[in-house]
Parts: sequence; structure tokens; C-alpha cells
Amino acid sequence: TYGYFTVRSGTAVGGTSTTANGSDQDGGGQADQQIFDDLIVVGSLCVGQDCSNGESFGFDTIRLKENNLRIHFQDTSNSASFPTNDWRIVINDSSNGGGNYFAVEDSSSSKQVFRIDAGAPTNALYVDSQGDLGVKTSAPVVDIHIVEGNTPTLRLEQDGSDGFSPQTWDLAGNEANFFIRDATNGSNLVMRIEPGADGSSIHIDNNSNVGFGTD
Repeated sequence: TYGYFTVRSGTAVGGTSTTANGSDQDGGGQADQQIFDDLIVVGSLCVGQDCSNGESFGFDTIRLKENNLRIHFQDTSNSASFPTNDWRIVINDSSNGGGNYFAVEDSSSSKQVFRIDAGAPTNALYVDSQGDLGVKTSAPVVDIHIVEGNTPTLRLEQDGSDGFSPQTWDLAGNEANFFIRDATNGSNLVMRIEPGADGSSIHIDNNSNVGFGTD
């Protein structure tokens, strides 16, 4: 193995390590370069097989550019008392005909725990400064605010994975009614409230007495 390094103020600050046949240690075809100090780039940075001389960065500070884009966070802790889980940011499938998406992967268990598909609408998921969550809105006014052009719906699906019978309920509302739908059994609307119903149309007090039109 041979190589070179640069001496600056009496310290080796960079260099390469190359095998005798001219290939690098990891098989990339060129010698790897190690920098034994902090690296400060005054300007933009392009990383990847398709970066070119004279790259036009626009407002990009860091650009990853090739046909398989991944950022891997590898925790090398080796003590049982320290967390060691690895994570990866994944951009698109690497296979022909695969999906277009941005995902966060728990690499230690090979599970995608968060994913955004290409084509998702503006403000598909929005968290404001109060911690309120907007779904398809950038102006949530309650803890969870869902906006939809036709019948915004919350689905509660028990999928049978824990051994209990599958059952799906929908909680939804539109210009005709607010309703609970038994999606598993014929999509029956088992409870409905029409807009304009009087206050305390159905009222249950703290003694479990039920009032119809009275509180």
C-alpha cells in the first residue's frame, strides 16, 4: 500500500490510502481520501455519481445526485447501556417500476416507519406552532383538523392482527349529516345527526339520566 498526505502547521491534514495495484480499499476504483480535521466548505456541496464540474446549485447548499439516493445514520455504540439503532433516509425505490417517495427507515429492523408518496397534496400533513395537526390544511384551529372536499372521514380499523375479529368503523360528516358507519356490516349508518339539530337533542347528565330536547 502506498499513498500521500499533506502537512499543514506540522500536522497531517489529508491524504489517500491506495493499494499497490492502484485501487482503493473499498473497491470504488479510485483512492479514498481521509481528512483528519474539520471540513468547512464555503459554498455548496454535491455528492453522488452524477455530480458534474460547474454544477448549478441555485439555492441548494447540499445536493445528492445519482440514481440511488440514501442517507444512512449508523450508530457505532458498542456498550449495552447506549442506544445503537441505525436509521436511513430513503428516496424512491431502486427497482424498475418502483415507487416515488421520501421515507424514514428503521434500518436495524428494515421497516419504513414514515413515508411521503410523490404527488401528495399541499399541506397533506401540517403541524402549527401550537402543536395542532392539520390534514390537508395549513390553518388547523383544533388539535386535529381535517379538510376534504367531500365527507371528511376518520376510519377506525381493527385488522385482526392481535387475534380479535376484524371490524371497521367510520366517523364522518357532510352537508347531510354527521354519522357513525359500520363499514364491516353493509356500511350501515348506525347513528346520524342532521345539521341544525337543537342543542341537547340528546343529553346524558352526570346521573346517567337521558334527556331528549332538554338538559
